[in-house]
Amino acid sequence: MKRILFFLLFLVQSSLVFSDSNDPIQNLSKRVIEQTLPNGLKILILERDQAPLVSFQMMFKTGGVDEISGKTGLAHLFEHMLFKGTKTIGTKDYDKEKTVLEEIDKTALEILEAESDAEKLNLEKIKALKKKMEALETEHQKWVIPEEYDQIYIRHGAEGLNAFTGKDMTGFVVSLPSNKWELYFLMESERMKNPVLREFYKERDVVMEERRMRYETAPQGALWENFISLAFKAHPYASPTIGWSSDIKNLTLRDARRFFSEHYVSNNATVVIVGDVRAKEVLEKFNAYFSSLSSGTLPSSYKTVEPPQSGEKRSLVNFDAEPSLLLGFKKPNPPHPDNFVMEMIEQLLSRGRSSRFYRNIVEKKIALSVWASNGNPGERYSNLIVFGGSPRKPFKNKDLEIAILQELDRLKKEKVSEQELEKIRNQIEADFIRNLSSNSGMASQLAYNQVVLGDWKYLFQYLKKMRQVTPEELQASAQKYFVEDSKTVTFLERKSLKLP
Repeated sequence: MKRILFFLLFLVQSSLVFSDSNDPIQNLSKRVIEQTLPNGLKILILERDQAPLVSFQMMFKTGGVDEISGKTGLAHLFEHMLFKGTKTIGTKDYDKEKTVLEEIDKTALEILEAESDAEKLNLEKIKALKKKMEALETEHQKWVIPEEYDQIYIRHGAEGLNAFTGKDMTGFVVSLPSNKWELYFLMESERMKNPVLREFYKERDVVMEERRMRYETAPQGALWENFISLAFKAHPYASPTIGWSSDIKNLTLRDARRFFSEHYVSNNATVVIVGDVRAKEVLEKFNAYFSSLSSGTLPSSYKTVEPPQSGEKRSLVNFDAEPSLLLGFKKPNPPHPDNFVMEMIEQLLSRGRSSRFYRNIVEKKIALSVWASNGNPGERYSNLIVFGGSPRKPFKNKDLEIAILQELDRLKKEKVSEQELEKIRNQIEADFIRNLSSNSGMASQLAYNQVVLGDWKYLFQYLKKMRQVTPEELQASAQKYFVEDSKTVTFLERKSLKLP
């Protein structure tokens, strides 16, 4: 449950001590080339010729937070659907395939209508419609070339072809040999212009099974889902990214097409390219492939504002599993200055064996594990810093909660020493710099900062902001945010136990 901010990656070879004038991180930011087409599609390019490899990321400012009530799970479903191909990729004859797809959609709607009529439930009719659907899906397979989209990339040496969905965004990633980089523009412009959401209802069933495996039958998934939905009562962060079961079951192809037309448009996306390319060539091809895309009228960005919490929230998840807990406090999202303070608190409490949690809770055998994670479940809106763990027998969840709260109270009562804070700063910087060699990591972070936080330049301010956090700010933020009225707690226990 760590946020993407932990994967800040780009190439720097230098001492940890530098001035603004020779700061390699700031110098690197000056090499990022930015352009926005008239249709709103933005591109960021960073040339790196250390290896003949290019990493790409296309990120849309569309995630679970952008769904409407009753239609949760659409953004995650598109993570699957946009690999199904286009009118020219993944099909043997699209004109003939289209006829079958229309019949499949018609039959799916008839099934949903029949199943929703509780007063006149006609089981024989439903059975007949489902048999018809099976026959149509079998017929459809005659026109499908399975996984052709993926295979085209793979045949040309692609690595890391993948996608991900969060509360705030949806991203599509791949890396290619540097002599194949134009293929990316061909494939992605085609995917944006002419997507075909083939096998939609099959994929919807796959997502239903994924939900069962990851949340309904997995203790930590069930714990997390219950905790987040308790913490947020009005804001759409309360809904799981994968969607609620009843919503997923009732999603239709028409819902998906509408969602695509509203959100997966040029003025809601950023393309990032990092690696062995020449920016001038890339920009010429970028214009050629993507300038014909239409922009869209984006839905309102307004989200219901989470009302102030006026007291502790507490819940219990019954599960046949070892006990564990989640405890969280509401706080501002980045780029608010207090978010950097919370980043530092996370590191101070839970980074490695020298952290306060490990020394004062794990080593004292109160817990098997205990951790902190800032910025959940997303960062476009106000969010949570979350603490979690599993108690070690004979200790119970309540004992672990007390131990965590004692560490938070210590932050409120005592200033962190400069020595301890400097150690954390150095660890953050060492991690940041040690992991800077990945083109894909850099592409991911540029995209994330641009799409989610609103400006890719925030990436290059991270270390400076963390360096500026003071002991006084740590204490003040702990006093301000770690309060009863802002606390949410969820225990996972075996069924025999009662709510504490």
